[in-house]
Amino acid sequence: METYEEIYQRMSERYRQESGAQFDEASDIAIRLRVLAGELYNMQTSMEWLKRQLFPSKATGEFLDRFALQRGLERRGATKATGTLRFSVNEVKSNPVVIPAGTVVSTAGGSPVRVYTTEDSELPPLSYSVLVAAEAERAGYSGNINAQTATVPVSVPAMIDSVTNPGVFSGGADAESDTALRERILNSYTDQPNGMNAAYYKALALSVDGVERVGVLSRGRGAGTVDVYVKGEGDEISDVKLAEVQQVLSEARELNVNVQANKAYKLFYDMSVQVRPKPGYAQAEVEELVTAAFEDYVNAIPMGEKLYLSRLGVYLMDTGCIETYVFDSSMTDMALPASKYFVAGDATVEVI
Repeated sequence: METYEEIYQRMSERYRQESGAQFDEASDIAIRLRVLAGELYNMQTSMEWLKRQLFPSKATGEFLDRFALQRGLERRGATKATGTLRFSVNEVKSNPVVIPAGTVVSTAGGSPVRVYTTEDSELPPLSYSVLVAAEAERAGYSGNINAQTATVPVSVPAMIDSVTNPGVFSGGADAESDTALRERILNSYTDQPNGMNAAYYKALALSVDGVERVGVLSRGRGAGTVDVYVKGEGDEISDVKLAEVQQVLSEARELNVNVQANKAYKLFYDMSVQVRPKPGYAQAEVEELVTAAFEDYVNAIPMGEKLYLSRLGVYLMDTGCIETYVFDSSMTDMALPASKYFVAGDATVEVI
């Protein structure tokens, strides 16, 4: 595609050839040609953008969503992390202490994460503590906080002396990126179910609402057996949902085939990388964008496939905020068995 200056120079040269006269850069003719060159450049830019939307390998945003719908897919939305909060008192009370739904607790530090209770509860009389279900205030991976970190009361009843989360908050996931959705769409063209292969059982399991990723292992328990490993949206699948998957598989299985649904196992993968930012990007912004790209890639790798550092590098460069990157020597490509799924672990981003 021509640049604005190339278009203007070409139009200027053509004008001189046709008119046989020179014009001053401050003249009315020059101004008219520059305005027209700018509009032609904008039109070419729009046409180039539209051309990229014609194929799923380059489409973005709304156009990519439309390609996904044609393949029976849909962009995964962000999910909230869930967990429990323990509300405690130093001395038992003779009356119950009401803890209403929506009670807010926060983590400490420079980037606090707020969580809130999702049900009305109360601390019974003569009790020191009570556990209450809670979830992150905002959807996304950042809501997955460690145990014993939500300790700052925000709207906690005055009679409560302390609060914490005894376990981790998990299940939070960011909305699916264009890159991750694009890979799923392209895979749908090459991985076609035919009623007897692994893709068939994978498609059956994915048809169950709440199932995010599936791995299939044939003949793992001997001839005529198929093991289907399932991951739920955001985190480990529940027993109820796993039973639903088992029912679907049992009803649609091939004759003389023993199909078993199993919970998949998570495998954490850490990243340590040095990056050189592009001008105009602050260090904190670069760290956030690079970390998010790392999570997008790792959390979307299909079960049974391989993590490639070269592919991770593409995700990092696609952020548009860095000029180059160097991974730590401890990082390597890693293959996944059908029974496991990758989860983004610790991300160490050094901006140089």
